[in-house]
Amino acid sequence: MEDRKITLLKACRDLLNKQEKSHFVLDLLSETVFYDEAECDGYCLLNDIEAELEVNSKTSEKFE
Repeated sequence: MEDRKITLLKACRDLLNKQEKSHFVLDLLSETVFYDEAECDGYCLLNDIEAELEVNSKTSEKFE
């Protein structure tokens, strides 16, 4: 199974690639990417990243 951080980084890359290929400014929070066997929008991705950072910050300072 792929490390969760790698999965989330690839999803971020896919989302940013959408912007790079577009001639228009996109609302990346509304755009979708496919990971975890589902289409997820930028809000979902952001929530997953925040959850991952929270899980790994228990032994260190919280990410802010």
